Amino acid sequence: MKEESFFELVIKSIGGVLFLPFWYLERLLPRKKKSWIFGSWFGLRYSDNSRAIYEYVLTNHPDIKAVWITKDRAVYKRLKSEGKPVEYYNSIRGILLSLNAGAVFITTSPKDTNALCLNGAFAVWLWHGVGLKCIMADEKRFKWAHYSRFKKIKVWINKVLFPYENSPGKDAILNTGDFFSRFFMSGFQVDENRIWVEGYPRNDMLFSEKSDEAAVILRKKFPTATFIIYMPTHRINARKNSPFNGFEGFGFDREYFFEILEKGDYVFLNKGHFYDQTASIEIKNERFINITDNDYDDLYLFIKEMDILITDFSSIYFDFLLLKKPIILAPFDYDDYVSLERPLQFDYYEQEGVRTDNWQELLDVLDKRSYYVPSSKTVQKFHKYIDGKSCSRIVDRTKKSLGI
Repeated sequence: MKEESFFELVIKSIGGVLFLPFWYLERLLPRKKKSWIFGSWFGLRYSDNSRAIYEYVLTNHPDIKAVWITKDRAVYKRLKSEGKPVEYYNSIRGILLSLNAGAVFITTSPKDTNALCLNGAFAVWLWHGVGLKCIMADEKRFKWAHYSRFKKIKVWINKVLFPYENSPGKDAILNTGDFFSRFFMSGFQVDENRIWVEGYPRNDMLFSEKSDEAAVILRKKFPTATFIIYMPTHRINARKNSPFNGFEGFGFDREYFFEILEKGDYVFLNKGHFYDQTASIEIKNERFINITDNDYDDLYLFIKEMDILITDFSSIYFDFLLLKKPIILAPFDYDDYVSLERPLQFDYYEQEGVRTDNWQELLDVLDKRSYYVPSSKTVQKFHKYIDGKSCSRIVDRTKKSLGI
């Protein structure tokens, strides 16, 4: 990402000062309790927890006016063609809907919808993953020591002048199990009564009878194969146009890799993080498939068809637990990650699964089939509910909170 210049910071700060009165006046606007807006990933995607609960509300709660807010033209056209309510975040209708919405559901930040218009709305932070990494305030405290003086000044100015970007209402913070509540309380700086342990909407898809079409096609092509999906988390450099490529280094041996895939009848799917989709993965083999968000419709309907998960520090570990399938841990750059990227909130070994420290060890595990399914005790440790009914619980609780 391009670093703001001093001049750009000054201009932005002036704009922030001028807008602040309007931000606080929003609290006086009447809001419609049955008008709910949804957005995801800075307004650029139709995915994740927000999508799952939005679709659930459209199907099961006709009394609620649910509208998706987006900044992306392709998302807008898609939802319009499907007959789903959608508006651009900066359109007149999008702004008016945001200003009178009773509730807003976001996956990553208020910028998922229209951050300027949310003061006074009941904000449900669905979030995008429980996990062992520090988040929000805890992550910022870790990064503070690495900031330049100019960067620290920017952070302070942003906190004061742009409350709509940094600290809008956090009325409800969602997670999957009591185990994580203390971390969310610390990261989001809220009391325990704002932590909703109701499960993640997107995980309801793991219990669905539906399948993503892309996964069905792959199964027909490789009817006897064991499907592996590799989903590493992103690194800081991904936001600086240097996406993570897990196949560069870490003892990766292309020929041995192909040998194990063929010998074990494996199909290996590489799914990089949203930030890493531009990584150049130059591996040519019928049994290796590099996929991005454009290659499937719903990630969770897709991954439920996978047989084995490989990941490093990603929260996908905790989601995949619900499938009761094998998980292989691959934190190849563990020392660098916890010292330079983000510290962990608890011991990495509390995640059950075969841990491998390089590609040689990982391929040996595949060769010997020494992977295994994590125990029910581990699943229950991280998930209060294992039933695919998270959307129902969240909607009911939101209605109760709003007095509907």
